[in-house]
Amino acid sequence: MIFDVLGARESRSMENPSRPLSGEELSEWMGERQGVLVNPETALKLAAVYSCVYVLSSSLAQLPLVVMRKVGDRIEAGSDHAAYYLLHDEPNRWQTSYKWRETKQHHVLGFGNGYSRMVRSKRGELVSIETHLPQRTSLVQNGNRWLYATQDDDGYPLAVAIEDMAHVRALGSNGKTGVSIIRQHADTIGLGLAAVNYGREFFEGGGRPTGLVTAKGVLNDNSWARLKSAWATAVSRLRQSENKTLLLPADLDYKALTIAPEDAQFLDTRKMTRSEIAGLFNVPAHMINDLEKATFSNISEQSIQFVVHTMMPWVQNWEQELNRRVFTRAERKAGYYIKFNLAGLLRGTPKERAEFYRIAIQDGWMHRNEVRVFEDLNPIPGLDTMLINVNSRLLGPDGNPLPVTKE
Repeated sequence: MIFDVLGARESRSMENPSRPLSGEELSEWMGERQGVLVNPETALKLAAVYSCVYVLSSSLAQLPLVVMRKVGDRIEAGSDHAAYYLLHDEPNRWQTSYKWRETKQHHVLGFGNGYSRMVRSKRGELVSIETHLPQRTSLVQNGNRWLYATQDDDGYPLAVAIEDMAHVRALGSNGKTGVSIIRQHADTIGLGLAAVNYGREFFEGGGRPTGLVTAKGVLNDNSWARLKSAWATAVSRLRQSENKTLLLPADLDYKALTIAPEDAQFLDTRKMTRSEIAGLFNVPAHMINDLEKATFSNISEQSIQFVVHTMMPWVQNWEQELNRRVFTRAERKAGYYIKFNLAGLLRGTPKERAEFYRIAIQDGWMHRNEVRVFEDLNPIPGLDTMLINVNSRLLGPDGNPLPVTKE
C-alpha cells in the first residue's frame, strides 16, 4: 500500500506518467486490483507458508555452528579465531547466533536474499556480524566495481564491499541475486490467501447467502431507499440479538437462499494448496502438521529425507558463503573453516543410537568414552581403549589374514 508523508493513502494512476510506480509499488497495485496482495509479509498470514518458513529457519538455526581448523592430519576446534564466539554465541549486540541465523534464513526464503555485513577492526580482525534488511539492500554497479547499497542502524546510506557482505541467496537466474520463492509462486500462495478470505467471509455470513427480499407492490425511488434502510436495520438487530427471527415490514416477503453443503466445502482447495506450498519449500507435509497420508513408518524415512534433501543444500549454501566471507584467503590456507553439525537432526531414537554405538565400538573405530561424550556424559578412566570383535581378523598387505600371536 502506498502512503504519503502524513500517513494517508496516496492514489496513483497507471495512466499518469507524471507519477511513476516502482516495481514493488506496481506489484502491490496489481495485487490490490486483483483483490489478493501477495508479498513476503502477507504470505506469512497463510498457515502453510508460515509453517514452512518456521521449520526451515528454526531447523537451520538450531544446528551447532562452530569454527574448525585442520592442522596436518588432525581436526580441532578453532576457538582461537575471533569468529568462533561470534558464530557460536553472539554475532552482534542485538542477536544471538540462533536468532541471527533464523532471521537470515527467513529473509532468504521470503525475499530471496539474506545479507550479513562483516565488521572488522583496523587490524582486519572480525569484531561483529551485522544484519541488513533485504528490503533496504541491493547489489549495484559503480563503474567496474560492484557494491552493496544498504543502510546502517540509524538509516543512513552505507556502501559495503562485496568481500565484506555474506550474501546467502535463494535460487536465482542472474547468478548475483536470488529470487523469492513467494514471488515466484505468488499465484499458488494467492490462491491459499483467497481461500482463507473466502472462508472468513463465508462463515461470518452464517455459511449461506442472506436471502431474497421481494416487495408486494411497485417501488419508486423513495420506496427503494426505505426498503434498503429497513433491511439494514432488521439485519443489524438480528446480529445483536439472540433472537434469530427476522422482522420485516408487512409489504415485504423474505425467502432464504440455502447452499448445498458440498458447495460450502472448500477444505479440499485448502488441502491442495497446503500440499503444493510444502512442495515448493521442499518440506515434508507431516512437518507442517499435514498428517493425512502420514504413518509412523514413513514419517521416520521422511525425517531422514528432510535432512538429506532439504537441510543439506541449505547447510552447504551457508557454509560456502560464510567460509569465503568470514575468513581471509590466508586464514583459509591456514586450515580454518566453518562447520554445521547435522548430527542433532539425525540423532535417532535411543534404540537406534545404542545399535549404532555398539557396532562402532565392536568394529574398533570408536571407543567408549567417545560414545559418552556424544551422550553428554563425563568420560571414565579406562574406557579409552579400543575394542575389536574376536571374530574379526586383521588382513595383511596380500589380503590374507595375519596370524594370531599370543602375548
